[in-house]
Amino acid sequence: MTPERAKLLGELLTELSQDARGFIPDEAWLPAQRAFALPYVEMAIVRRRPRSKIEILLTNRNDENWNGWHIPGGLWRTRQTLDECVASLVQTELNKDARVSLLAQGMWEKWHDHPYGMPISHVVLCLAQNVAETESMRWFDDVPDGMIEDNGHHVRFIRSALREAETLVW
Repeated sequence: MTPERAKLLGELLTELSQDARGFIPDEAWLPAQRAFALPYVEMAIVRRRPRSKIEILLTNRNDENWNGWHIPGGLWRTRQTLDECVASLVQTELNKDARVSLLAQGMWEKWHDHPYGMPISHVVLCLAQNVAETESMRWFDDVPDGMIEDNGHHVRFIRSALREAETLVW
């Protein structure tokens, strides 16, 4: 990279870091994912039903990138606190009436086998209120058939979250 291009990159990254939304334009999104390990929050939303196992809420995705059940989540924007990120993701990933509160910090995992980059997933355990089950959003007490193909990351996230939830008092 020439000194001129390095300076331009520095200016563009400074501009990006000053965007209050932490927004990365579509044209830069794929290159950014390949250049940086971006943080994601995976919301392991759990509930304990009377006289039954702990359950986890999964959503079903069917788009050009992923197809199947997974833990709802998304990008942790630059200027967001963890609580702000979770609140934002609830609005985009669940329904507008849903309310989620953090139960535990969960685990971290850096993906070295992601097709677009090397995201860092922060799996947080959450409790939810006002979550209506739908065809594409359901409660499970174990890993279901039809998981997204992600080299087992979400399967590990689910199993870890269910194990951790068993140890917590709530």
